Amino acid sequence: MPATPTTLNRVKYFELGLDLLAEVGAKAVTIDALCTRLQVTKGSFYHHFSGVRDFMSQLLVYWEHRYGQRLAREALGARGPGELIPLMKHGACYDVHHEAESAIRALALSDPEAAEAQRRVDQGREDLLTDAYVDVGMTPDTARILARIGMAILVGTQQRERPVDRDGLLTLLDEYQRWVEHRTR
Repeated sequence: MPATPTTLNRVKYFELGLDLLAEVGAKAVTIDALCTRLQVTKGSFYHHFSGVRDFMSQLLVYWEHRYGQRLAREALGARGPGELIPLMKHGACYDVHHEAESAIRALALSDPEAAEAQRRVDQGREDLLTDAYVDVGMTPDTARILARIGMAILVGTQQRERPVDRDGLLTLLDEYQRWVEHRTR
């Protein structure tokens, strides 16, 4: 389905919102900042959103679907674990807006809506990884533990590095994959 001009404008707002979160944090996501950077009027903003709270709510939904569920969508097209694991590693390194996720994690400490979105994204990623490990013959308990370790690598890197060294994260995930493969022998 082709995107409508309204959809394109909303996507621009959302991507800029994620960039502002990544640069400065939630306090930087203001109507003025969005309109100034996009070079639009406040009327344009209010055409799409009822206010900053509405924008932030919709931004979290956008982030969850665009970045949080992306790995799951790509995984559906994978042909077995041999293709799935590299897809997931690449996606975790290069298809995630790490700095925005770090800011969303910070926001989640005081915003229940952000906390719930973050929980769903993390749980979905962990479940996907668990399922992949079960598919290669691991017990569900072992698969869950290894999936949690994988998530800890991702989240820990996001929290420690600003900006996230994506190639460095790939190196960590390559080593993690060697551990996992050793476990399946």
